[in-house]
Amino acid sequence: MGHSSPSAKEQASRIEQRTLLLSIYGVLVVAAGSIAYGLFLESDVVILNGIFSLLSLIGAGLSLLAAKLVVKPENRRFPFGYSHVEPLVLSVNSFMVLLICVYALINGIERIRSGGNAVDAEGVIWFGLLSGAISFAIWIYERRVARRIDSPLIEADAREWLIDFGFSLVTLLGFAVLLFLEEPARGAWARYADPVMVSSMALLATPMPLGVLRRSLREVLLMTDAEDAVTRRLEALMEKVRAEHDIIRYVHHVVKTGRTRFIEVDIVVGPNFTLQTVAEQDRLRERIWRGLDMPLDKAWLSI
Repeated sequence: MGHSSPSAKEQASRIEQRTLLLSIYGVLVVAAGSIAYGLFLESDVVILNGIFSLLSLIGAGLSLLAAKLVVKPENRRFPFGYSHVEPLVLSVNSFMVLLICVYALINGIERIRSGGNAVDAEGVIWFGLLSGAISFAIWIYERRVARRIDSPLIEADAREWLIDFGFSLVTLLGFAVLLFLEEPARGAWARYADPVMVSSMALLATPMPLGVLRRSLREVLLMTDAEDAVTRRLEALMEKVRAEHDIIRYVHHVVKTGRTRFIEVDIVVGPNFTLQTVAEQDRLRERIWRGLDMPLDKAWLSI
């Protein structure tokens, strides 16, 4: 039966918290630089990048808090531990990102309708290069860490850095086009490039927070996923057990909350059920547990 030692779990938690702290420092640099430089250039797209980074800062802070809580043992107030905090934080983070995407889209469309606004293209291009390089580097680093320690919090934070990188890349390409255009197309695009880029980035970014929000709300609301691999393994195993013993029917519930799965199996047996002693029934429970093939610290099983 798989089992993670406490030291390995604590080490993964320290790596997770250290990585999120690094992300917070990165967000502070990008947010402050983007807003200040955007105000200097009078560029909505650069300011939007800074606002998005500020939201990421709030999200990273919440993720760091969640990372510290989820490793705490259960207590009297939270008898099932703190695993529910993780999807709750992911829901809040993704909802904030979704709000700023909708706001950016509306703002960009309004600017286009009002005739656009010309900005310093070269300044925006340099911004796109620098912020894109920072975002890409942190995304690559966090993605590797998330895969190594299996952290949904870092995976979600890395996804926000990927959106940041996408913002920077679209901004860079959108304004770099000006270098190859001739009048009158150059003058027209110079006025509309900024609001068009804002609207485009909002549309490109929206699917990512929507996907995270859908998955995390499913966990917050304790919804069962019929396609879950653990659920399918449990169903296959219970059918085998049912064929071997006099089981009239069984009902199972599998819910994932954060990093923990709560599994309940109710079995109604017939008069010819042969496992009568506690020891024999415990062996059946052990068989079901082994068949699930899950670490001890990632599941609550009730049979």
